[in-house]
Amino acid sequence: MSRPFPLKVTLGAALLSVTALALSPLALAAEGKSSDRSIVILVNSLDNPYYAAEANAAREQAQELGYQARVLSHQEDVNRQRELISSVVAQGADGIVLDNADSSASVAAVRYATEKDVPVVLINREIPEDGIAIAQLSHNNVQAASQVAQRFVEKVGEKGEYVELTCNLADNNCVTRSQAFHRVLDQYPDLQMVARQDAGGELLRAKQAMDSILQERPDINGVVSGNGPVALGAIASLKAANKQGVTVVGIDGSNDERNAVRSGDLYATSMLQAQELARQGVRELDQYLETGSTGQPERQLFRGILITSDNAKCVQDFEYQCQ
Repeated sequence: MSRPFPLKVTLGAALLSVTALALSPLALAAEGKSSDRSIVILVNSLDNPYYAAEANAAREQAQELGYQARVLSHQEDVNRQRELISSVVAQGADGIVLDNADSSASVAAVRYATEKDVPVVLINREIPEDGIAIAQLSHNNVQAASQVAQRFVEKVGEKGEYVELTCNLADNNCVTRSQAFHRVLDQYPDLQMVARQDAGGELLRAKQAMDSILQERPDINGVVSGNGPVALGAIASLKAANKQGVTVVGIDGSNDERNAVRSGDLYATSMLQAQELARQGVRELDQYLETGSTGQPERQLFRGILITSDNAKCVQDFEYQCQ
């Protein structure tokens, strides 16, 4: 995915760390620990800072608990995901932490692992069935999107024209965010959405979509974005068109969004607690392997943290570092 500004610097460090893990046959176990127990961490594209942070946090937690940890990427491909799960099950993995490729299409793959006595913890994305995964940990997308929408209205006001760029309508998380946005924004009849496009969660696609929209709607007041890369793509487009005074909000809370908030280009975002959610997923998998139970409800939600210019300095790799 091409990125026209500071994203390259921060992604470089994340990629260097995670790519080495993904390419090795088996990541090293934690120093000073010897164990033949193994956990596989299976996530989306590792060139996305969210998934890189998620994978790193899960790997480090697994190593701390004495597991060998392997990081693999399904690249949002359900067929590749199925093949990888079949492979790691055959190789004797003790458990899987999975950020799945598609909620509904992933049910069969999770069921397959479970039936082979390899427990699966889902992180970030749920599946529509209970009792297959031992835990489903996800972000409270309704809460995160609602708080961002409220800040958007406070800045833009109760009248004007705005654009929505969704992150990926094949992803239930993105659908939920869009619905939550509109539960807030649709309360204001004079605040009108004049264009809506699915940017696929990608910065370049968002910039291209925004470029097209600006040709038809040059006088918009704001842009509501379904995730961080989409918000950054919208900002790139607005800058290229020399459009000022357009309020942009997003959801994710990457370091690049943090920087955009601090510079004033992004008005607000909601930081998803990728690292803590991933760590908790590994801890619950460990608890299940040790005792036969996670000790927690299957479905659990993690709150988003509203990020504005007042607290943007607290964000680092999807972790809130201020007390």
